[in-house]
Amino acid sequence: MSGNVEASNTIEFLHTLGKLKDTPRTGWVENKIPNVESVADHMYRMSVLCMMCPDTTLDKNRMIRMALCHDMAESIVGDISPGMKVPAEVKFERESTAMKHMTSLVPALGGEDMKGLWEEYEAQETAESHFVRDMDLLEMIVQAHHYEASAEKDLSGFYKSGDRIKHPWARQILETLKATSPAKLRAEAAAAAPAVQ
Repeated sequence: MSGNVEASNTIEFLHTLGKLKDTPRTGWVENKIPNVESVADHMYRMSVLCMMCPDTTLDKNRMIRMALCHDMAESIVGDISPGMKVPAEVKFERESTAMKHMTSLVPALGGEDMKGLWEEYEAQETAESHFVRDMDLLEMIVQAHHYEASAEKDLSGFYKSGDRIKHPWARQILETLKATSPAKLRAEAAAAAPAVQ
């Protein structure tokens, strides 16, 4: 019987987690970008960025796992953007409650580890959590760079979030993204074009 309960709880956990595939990233929706990425899309590329980390002083395996967990609660609460003006403490409480529920379904199957990694990310007290936060921001800016080209939008506001990125490797990528921003290059080309007589 206990096996059936564990299997049922695992299926509930997986169905809940699967909602991330259908949860659009709110910031892009607010900017009227068509066919926006999902939260799951964002978490996947973030995890790959953590896998690519060249800094041998950091625990790469821990960071990959943290990236996979950091937005897990959004499968229940949705993607709460700054534009929604939800107080930080309210957002934290909602996400904390969601994580407790989700991980309680699979306590012996990594649930406690998932909750601990989410809490570590939120606390921002370890070098690994700092790097994962940098990847959260960097991945978003890579996506802004893509949408500036595909949707011909000016998403410079998203690049400004990069000011909080600290790791030198991430900052180097950020500076290249800023220098090659499609919106910036379009504006420069328009400014340099001769006036029509």
